[in-house]
Amino acid sequence: MTYQNPKIKIHVAAPDVSRASQTIFGLDTETIIKAMMGDEEATTHLADYANMTTKARKNIKPVLKQAATIYDGTKDINQAVLYLLKSAAKNGGQIVQMKGQGLILNKQWMNFLEQQKQKVTNDLTEVDVKHAQQMNLLNAQHQVNLRLGDIAYRDKLTKMGNSAQQKLAAMQSQADKEYEAARLAAIQRDGSQANLGAIPQRTLPSSVGGGFKLSNITGAIGGFFRGVGNFFGRLIRSL
Repeated sequence: MTYQNPKIKIHVAAPDVSRASQTIFGLDTETIIKAMMGDEEATTHLADYANMTTKARKNIKPVLKQAATIYDGTKDINQAVLYLLKSAAKNGGQIVQMKGQGLILNKQWMNFLEQQKQKVTNDLTEVDVKHAQQMNLLNAQHQVNLRLGDIAYRDKLTKMGNSAQQKLAAMQSQADKEYEAARLAAIQRDGSQANLGAIPQRTLPSSVGGGFKLSNITGAIGGFFRGVGNFFGRLIRSL
């Protein structure tokens, strides 16, 4: 007698449900039965699918919590920005007006100084040598004021450079977070097959060039005042 190869017969058949299973879950009855029979390819497919599902289940709660945090935070941030914009619209006009008044006041002050300078120039012919030397003192004081203004300007540039440096650091931190999030997303999606090397990672400049060092500014102040002190000393002795 000739025997056929042994084969387990499946008598339960529901083709519509089987097709629905393939559509909804990505599994069909035939693949499951093959895995039951020890088929390596079908078993590998089911194992990878199960492992991926297990990982996804573990991440469901934290991912949903993070997504909800993003939604709520985005709403709050936009509300805060709207509040700031309203405040800016309310107060901006008054600030611009005050700025204009300050410019006018400064212009009036400069005109007054120019008038006083012209008056002093016209009166120089009526004073003696000591009066001329006193005018030199006033001129020296004017130079001191100019130099102090220049130093204040350089100090402002230094602070601006520090602010830009802090912004670069914040941008780099955000880029690192985005890179880590992209890596996690790729791993959650592809598991061991994730191509992490294809994920771009931004690296921003670590410093801002062209700034001024405070030590240089303070050194300039010290040297300048020493020179001014020597000049005043010589001038006073000559009076």
